[in-house]
Amino acid sequence: MSVEIRTCPPDRFVELLKTAEIAFGEDVSDELIERVRKISDPARFVCAIDGDRFVGTGGAFTINLSVPGGDLAAGGVTWVTVLPSHRRRGILRGMMRLMIDDCHARNEPLAMLWASEGSIYQRFGYGMATYSLSFEAESASAGYARDWPIEGSCRLLRVGEGMDLVAPVYEATRAQRSGFLSRTPDWWLNQLPTADKDSKGGEAKRLVVYETDKGPEAYAVYKTKGDWGPRGPNGTVIVDEAIGSTERGTREIWRYLFNLDLTRTVKAWRLPVDHPIPLLAAEPRRLGMTLGDGLWLRIVDVKAALEGRTYGIDGHAGGRVVFDLSDEYCPWNAGRWEIEVSDGRARVTPSKSPADLALDANDLGSMFLGGFGAASLARAGRVVEHRPGGLAAADELFRGALQPWCPQEF
Repeated sequence: MSVEIRTCPPDRFVELLKTAEIAFGEDVSDELIERVRKISDPARFVCAIDGDRFVGTGGAFTINLSVPGGDLAAGGVTWVTVLPSHRRRGILRGMMRLMIDDCHARNEPLAMLWASEGSIYQRFGYGMATYSLSFEAESASAGYARDWPIEGSCRLLRVGEGMDLVAPVYEATRAQRSGFLSRTPDWWLNQLPTADKDSKGGEAKRLVVYETDKGPEAYAVYKTKGDWGPRGPNGTVIVDEAIGSTERGTREIWRYLFNLDLTRTVKAWRLPVDHPIPLLAAEPRRLGMTLGDGLWLRIVDVKAALEGRTYGIDGHAGGRVVFDLSDEYCPWNAGRWEIEVSDGRARVTPSKSPADLALDANDLGSMFLGGFGAASLARAGRVVEHRPGGLAAADELFRGALQPWCPQEF
């Protein structure tokens, strides 16, 4: 029997999510299903059906992504699975085709995802757009390098409190960095504590806000896992999200997390590669840092995407780059394009001028937020320079003052 790939029937949306738990090997609780329903448009979810049974799932959230100098609509591809019994039959390719075409029809210049395996999605033109820094620190040993004075104070909030305090911190930080997702109140409910106790019996999430006389400057969502050994307390702090809109706020919220009583270890992930924590620490090696891939980005509409951001470290660069773009999966993007930038804003047009560079859709996805430069990609044998100075010209335009950061998986 052939497999049908189609939009998910609205009355089977919960069944789609339940099917995904088989491939992910994780429990999809009723609580999680309800939270997903609140932030989803079921018309954006697709499925593969064999007979009457789901054998593949996928979908996209409707989100905006912060980009240099602005904000762009981006389809947040998610819940992508194929059952083990139906692998290597082209099901994922068929579902991705529907999702990318849907993004294109909705005039979303970008599609994005967090990849279970990066090699899977590079076939569809996704490029690694951000790094994700993780660490598992010996909190007492790492310490702070300097005796910075303690300013302001931290306040633990009750369940149901704090959205009005932390949302402005998030938005202020989002305005400074590309890679942040837009958040509605329902999206915030997925991040903030919702119960005093975890449904599985573990420690519940906690929300702490750092405040000064200027108002909130940072917050953290975390949980602690208690443990005792022959040498005493051996607890772990698990940081889900810690964001500061100021340098002081970032320093003080991490001071709080590193100094929680009865704990010895702090675990965190999804941090930007230029996070200040290694420079705050007296013993950076004790942070136990690792580096992995973060957000993957797919350019759906080259012209709209490139004209939708600003250029240069200060957002006011000028310059011109012509590039040949290969894009088999979205052929409407393929061809020779010219970026003419004045005072940070670009005019993007098809071109017959000689190309400065040649690259593919993956490379452009990696470059778009400023996380990876054309010269770095060229050293990896990916971007090709046709005109001397072409790589430098592209990097002068695309780089930003801060590395992109996506603090939330979806």
